[in-house]
Formats: sequence, structure tokens, C-alpha cells
Amino acid sequence: MSLPPLASRSSAFWKWAATPEVPELGPGPRRHVLTRREVEARTDLFATEHELSPDAALRLKATALLYHDQHDPAHDIVQDLADVEAAIIHAILHRREPDYWNAKYWFRRFDAHPVYLALGRRLPALARNPEQTELVRQLTLPGAFEPFAFVDLCESVERSPALHPTVLWLREVQHAEFEELVNFLVRP
Repeated sequence: MSLPPLASRSSAFWKWAATPEVPELGPGPRRHVLTRREVEARTDLFATEHELSPDAALRLKATALLYHDQHDPAHDIVQDLADVEAAIIHAILHRREPDYWNAKYWFRRFDAHPVYLALGRRLPALARNPEQTELVRQLTLPGAFEPFAFVDLCESVERSPALHPTVLWLREVQHAEFEELVNFLVRP
């Protein structure tokens, strides 16, 4: 049996994992997220159907839990893992807590990961006005997505209203970060 291409695998994941609104920059919780048990069951089924390695399945489960504002279970998974993908998930988790210093600690554990190279290429398409174009420039110097600059931007808007245009746009960027992480984890 041949595995479906990456786009189909990612699409299949988001069919069950997507929510009506993208995650908040902070911890949430927001409405319409799945429970821990639902996320775990659906991720296990997805991993089996798409023949993911146990390592990839575990990191995908942590990613899905975090996407659904299940921070503690996601943290329980990644806290003792020493690989780069676990560090990325750990960093995103702490950024959303918010614990910006700790997020940067985990982002320092790796260099130019393919997730952030892909996000850097994708980010210009998310800009719809001059302010967002300037934010893209700040987030992609020297080309790849710069997670430290993103942490700083999230911190700078922490006390801004939830519907502030910059906050809403940064949430879209964070969602794109989740999408690129999923793309990496489900690749054949």
C-alpha cells in the first residue's frame, strides 16, 4: 500500500484537528476545542491510518494537544524528549503560557529547522497591508522565520485587545507555524 502524498496527509489531519478559530497567542482556553481524550484518540487513529513512526505520532499528539489548548498533557509528552521537534513544541507551549524567557530557551536548542524555513517562505503571502508587510520583514530576517522575533512580538501585544488587528494577524502566523510543524511531522 502506498502512502498518500504530504498534502493529503496534512489535509486529513486538519479535517479533524481544525477549529473554528485559530489558537490564541496565550493559553486559552477557547471554545470548540477537543478534549484530551478526543485529541489522543483521533491522533492515534490518524497515526495508524497514515503509518507514522511512533516518534512522529507522539510529537504529532503533543502538537494536536497544544493546538487544542491542552497545555499540560502536551507538556507531559515533550518535557523529557531531547530532539529538535520536541523542543519546537516545548517552545511554542511556553510562548503561549506566556513564559517568553522559557520559550526562547527552547528555541535556542536548534538552528534553522525546516519548519521555520518553510514558514519564512510562506509568511509574505499572509501580509495584506503595509503594517503586516513590515512585520513579515521583522520576522524573516535574514530569510527564514525568526522564532525569537515572533516571541518578542507576542510579548509586545500581550496586553492588547483580543480583536486588535496585529493580535489577529499574529494568531494567523501562529496557525501557519502549527501547519508547517504538522507538515514536517506527517511527511512520508
